[in-house]
Amino acid sequence: MRMLSATLAALLLLGGCAARIAPGHVSSAQVEQATPEMTQEPKPLPKPKVSMPEIEAEQNATAAAETAAKEASAETDTTAEEETVEEEVAKPRFPRSKLILSSPYKVTMKTKKFAFSDAGFLNRYDNLINVQVFTMGELTLDLVVRLDDDEICTGKLCNTKHGFNQTFLSGAYPDTLIENVLQSKPIFGGKNLKKMTKGFMQKIASKSYVIKYKVWPGNIYFKDVKNGIIIKLRKLPK
Repeated sequence: MRMLSATLAALLLLGGCAARIAPGHVSSAQVEQATPEMTQEPKPLPKPKVSMPEIEAEQNATAAAETAAKEASAETDTTAEEETVEEEVAKPRFPRSKLILSSPYKVTMKTKKFAFSDAGFLNRYDNLINVQVFTMGELTLDLVVRLDDDEICTGKLCNTKHGFNQTFLSGAYPDTLIENVLQSKPIFGGKNLKKMTKGFMQKIASKSYVIKYKVWPGNIYFKDVKNGIIIKLRKLPK
């Protein structure tokens, strides 16, 4: 009898435990007995606080870094064409000539082919003379007279000195006329030369020309009335 009672008690105890741990089943009594910590949802973590000055400072630093990177890239990224242009700019126009003097002048010229009166430069080298005239910022005359060769160039067009006289001035002029005028020297071998206090003057006439030529400090004046040729240079202040 005692064994039967013990057996029944053991069976009842096992059945109660099974009911409490049965998977998928929670009694209302168990829910009521749960602690508040078990039933509450987890609270989100607080976001870090960042002030507006800190955000602006970070944005400015990023923008400055991007700008510096672009500038560095632009300095180093040089195309072959840009390098060629830089080399041409650095290369002197007359590498075999030594510049002696470059002065600004008001240049007036009237020939059989062109006429103008604008500011420019008279560049004197050891073996050539170069006259550059600009109109509205554009180069309108680039005259190169070689002193050691029989050549005069206007831009890319070159000719002998006699050929230049025939085309632009007069074939009756001596070949050295234009280079002597641009150097403020006497023309026609000093014919009819009259010295003045400062400078000199020449008057020369023939059936082919009627010339008045005058040189004084900062000025050159050449006029051929018969052929309508005028060459005037007046030095400008620097």
